[in-house]
Amino acid sequence: MLKKTASRAAALAAAATLTVLSLSGTAQARQGAPYIGYGQTNNTHAVWCVQHQLNWAFANNWVGRLGSHGQIAEDGKFGPQTDEAIRFFQKSFFPNEIDGVVGPSTGYALLWEGDPNYGYNDKVTNAGYCNEYIPSIV
Repeated sequence: MLKKTASRAAALAAAATLTVLSLSGTAQARQGAPYIGYGQTNNTHAVWCVQHQLNWAFANNWVGRLGSHGQIAEDGKFGPQTDEAIRFFQKSFFPNEIDGVVGPSTGYALLWEGDPNYGYNDKVTNAGYCNEYIPSIV
């Protein structure tokens, strides 16, 4: 009986190890993440990611583009400040599609222009934490 229990425990441990190893690897871009904005089902993590990526882009990549934009609260709550910052960001990339909603096109731009530790690094396959929450075209 004890041998049988030990064998089962060893088999379970081996299966768990294989499962964990199969989950590790290169991050992949997430298509189909929910849109973020007014009228959307906004996940707190997703909103925080948008706020963080916007702040990083405004602080690091935006010299000479459409003027400057101040930092916004990174509180995970979608409100007027976040909406306005998204619209400001969209003016640079999608001047005919300014709607304050982060869909796949805006999300892709945010993941590239924002903090590479949370978005895209040198390749789309090196995606960070926010890739799970921000919709993207890839």
